[in-house]
Amino acid sequence: MYYNNVTNLKDYENTINDITYKNYFYRLSLIATSLFTWEGLDELGGNSRNLEQCLFYTGRACIIKDKELGFLSINANPSDTLNVYRLPTRINAWSIGYSKMYDIDDCIYIFNNEMQIPTLPFIEQFAYRLYECERTCDINLSVQKTPALLEGDTKSILTLKNIYNQYKGNTPVLFANKNFNLDGKLNAINLNIPFIADKIDIHKHEIWNDFLTFIGINNTNTDKKERLVTDEVNSNNDEINYNLNIFYKTRKKACDEFNKKYFNGEEKIRIKLNEDVLDLIKEMDKLLGGGDDGEIYNNNQNFN
Repeated sequence: MYYNNVTNLKDYENTINDITYKNYFYRLSLIATSLFTWEGLDELGGNSRNLEQCLFYTGRACIIKDKELGFLSINANPSDTLNVYRLPTRINAWSIGYSKMYDIDDCIYIFNNEMQIPTLPFIEQFAYRLYECERTCDINLSVQKTPALLEGDTKSILTLKNIYNQYKGNTPVLFANKNFNLDGKLNAINLNIPFIADKIDIHKHEIWNDFLTFIGINNTNTDKKERLVTDEVNSNNDEINYNLNIFYKTRKKACDEFNKKYFNGEEKIRIKLNEDVLDLIKEMDKLLGGGDDGEIYNNNQNFN
């Protein structure tokens, strides 16, 4: 396992922290990079998976037509000078084992959004917030096991530790010397540690909903939807569609430019919302305590 070489409690805690953060980071990344389908691109020789990953990690990508390799959807680094609209006049189209300079008019330069910002830093923040909630819940659950503090002399504490180790080790019978008497030797202090894991779970689901809003997926909280008025629902849907359009319109523009440049406007590729990713989102929502009726995922129809 990932933590086979852990030798002490501190290393174990650090490893669990690392695993928990990566767990959320990978989950959110999978959804964010699977949100759109570049319909028709793979059939023409491009690679929609690599294209979305380029946009996710660097905020920009390109589709070029190599004389030998055909259509390639790969990384794009702005190079040379900028024009009056602050766009590069040339780009370096690159991937593993490939690097060529192209004039901007000889390729399709694609933005992740209008400001060419990668999705990565947003996902890192959401993953960190979810990780914080998860580990706080773990710690709060753990301290419920030992809600009291014992103080006493060294001999008395050692005796109790040995008894507790037998108890923890599932020993069926506990033995004690007939002179075993701790009266007056120990004081128990109730720590009164509150149970807050349930409240943190609610907050964790709110962060999850915030993430879905950010990427443009309907997420009206099923626990509160009976209290939402029509105006609140419409406002929420407007924000979600606006956020989705941030990512959608730059991809749609790239598809239109591609079709016009290489196929005289015939629609060979098109961008659409990936319906399969909704199943991933619903499964994640269940894990975080959300609903499972599927009603809250039926918007975004205008983007297909």
